[in-house]
Amino acid sequence: MVLIVTALMIEARPIIDHFKLKKDLSSHAFEVYKNTYIILIVSGLGKVKSAMAVVYLISVYSISGNNVIINIGFCGAGNNKHEIGSLLYINKISDMDMGKDYYPDVFAGIKIPEEAIRCYSRVIKREDFDGQEDFYCDMESSGFIVAANKFFYAHQIAVLKVISDFLMPQKLDKMELQGFIRDNLTKIDQVIHELSKLNETSNEFSLEEEKELLDVISSNLRFTGAMKQLLFKEIYKSRQKGMEPVKILKNFVGATVNSKLEGKKVFEEILQKLNKRQKHV
Repeated sequence: MVLIVTALMIEARPIIDHFKLKKDLSSHAFEVYKNTYIILIVSGLGKVKSAMAVVYLISVYSISGNNVIINIGFCGAGNNKHEIGSLLYINKISDMDMGKDYYPDVFAGIKIPEEAIRCYSRVIKREDFDGQEDFYCDMESSGFIVAANKFFYAHQIAVLKVISDFLMPQKLDKMELQGFIRDNLTKIDQVIHELSKLNETSNEFSLEEEKELLDVISSNLRFTGAMKQLLFKEIYKSRQKGMEPVKILKNFVGATVNSKLEGKKVFEEILQKLNKRQKHV
């Protein structure tokens, strides 16, 4: 099953039409549309509502672990690095209210540019900043990722954002915005296909032991969230290739460090060993 969370109907409508989703009339708390393999929920604006929508899907539709979940929506851009209407694959989310960072991994959509995003609890406009700011912003991503991380593995989660404006949201046109989503449906379809295929492959083996070892190592060696996510990705790739990353990880369970710099050196050593094993497959 593929779960899609959008904030607004204007984001959802092109997706609903493309996949021929039908409204679930039994859902009253949220607008939900679905077919045999996709469930889309319109959460409403804000990170709290986005998180609630994720939990709602899990609880009401009896979602098991064999699924992928994707947040699709608009974002503002503080620069013109990418054109308006461009699709971005988000690899870092900064909650500007809580001061916390989250690192959704990128397992699909190789040709889609990766960017970090800031999540605010209000609409951000150009006049809020001096000069051109090199960032992207939305209002839902941090709520989505916090909730999704509770129920899904990293390889099952994706955050995709389409640039709607250069921090001038008052000038947005409804039909033009829907066109931005529609123009990116082929790429969105690609991500859905790749994540679904990856998830099917992952069900052939369990990563519970690797995950437990990684949790211990990350705590002992002071790894950041990004470092932990990167290691998990390499561990996953190693298992896909028939290797046994548990043997590598066990060598580092008892390791300790006195500084972040020392931790980084050990991190690079683990990465090197995982990559070395993979190259000899």
